[in-house]
Amino acid sequence: MSGHLEQISASGSDLVRRGLAWWLGELKGMLPARLIGQSRNAPAILEVSATGATLVLADRRSSQTPPVALNAGDADVMRAQVAAALRRRSSNAVVIRLDQSLLLRTSVTLPLAAAATLRPILQNQLDRLVPLPADQVYFEHRVLERSPAARTLTVELIVATRDSVDRSVALARSVGLAPRLVFARDDRGDAGDGPVVLWRADRGADTSRVQLLLRRALEVTTALLLAASLFIYLDRLDYLRDELREDVRLATRAAATARELTRRHAQTDAMLAVLEQRQREPTPLTILNEITTVMPQTMWVSQLLLRGRNVEIIGFAPRVSDLLTAINGSDLFTNLQFRSPITRSADCKGERFDLSFEVAGEERK
Repeated sequence: MSGHLEQISASGSDLVRRGLAWWLGELKGMLPARLIGQSRNAPAILEVSATGATLVLADRRSSQTPPVALNAGDADVMRAQVAAALRRRSSNAVVIRLDQSLLLRTSVTLPLAAAATLRPILQNQLDRLVPLPADQVYFEHRVLERSPAARTLTVELIVATRDSVDRSVALARSVGLAPRLVFARDDRGDAGDGPVVLWRADRGADTSRVQLLLRRALEVTTALLLAASLFIYLDRLDYLRDELREDVRLATRAAATARELTRRHAQTDAMLAVLEQRQREPTPLTILNEITTVMPQTMWVSQLLLRGRNVEIIGFAPRVSDLLTAINGSDLFTNLQFRSPITRSADCKGERFDLSFEVAGEERK
């Protein structure tokens, strides 16, 4: 677990350094070129080759560049020469340019997909690409050519031994100079991606405690800002979640109220329909009045039953056929049937009948 945390911390530190370097580069790009110059024309360059070293100081007031040879000799004498050359300068910073005699260049063709992780790939393949152990060299790379058709890219590898770089840095410090970076000499020019930097002062062991503290402070500040941003974001999500919960609760309550109103409305409609249906149904009094109206005066009833819409009637009449004609002529009655055969009365003056019929529905009316 701690190994993963250290790896994540190292990745974050590298990201912060790269971001800071990009920001400083953007600021540098905004300055006039006459104030910063190109890397090959830096105000103080220590040219180092296999045979010796020369300090080249660019004079801003003339095109002359008075060199100072720093060959093997008395360190005090060389230090005095450098001090005399720098007496009009406010800084003893210097960049070191390695001659081609101290460099090893080679090229390799890799798949196009390797561009995203080019340096780790070259780091793993370094022992195979150069005849030196990987822990004894400084290296840098740059892409020479991309071939989308073949899906490959050609990468140039520039290598310098740690011994030559360390000796150059030690020489600069021994004469009172403060080396800032070591880059490879390129007679073809530094156009394009700029000079190939093999060593920087912030990579060495001479990094000051103030620089380390400042770097750590920047990293901690960035981490705190990220944590604060995450906290604010999560707090905002919690607030939105609470709002959504309240909206859902209100919507659920409104939906329940709407369902209850719909149910009550349906019940009311059903009750109104029943009431309307009952209002359309003829009442028993209406049925009795209709029977009294259609029945001839010469007839009399001994029994009358009303079962829902069905009417059962028993009585006597001089002629039952007259009663049948009267009932069939009514708009209120239908489906006339005999419940028993017609018989003569006891005094033989009439006919006994037992009939049933139904009260007509709304559709017949």
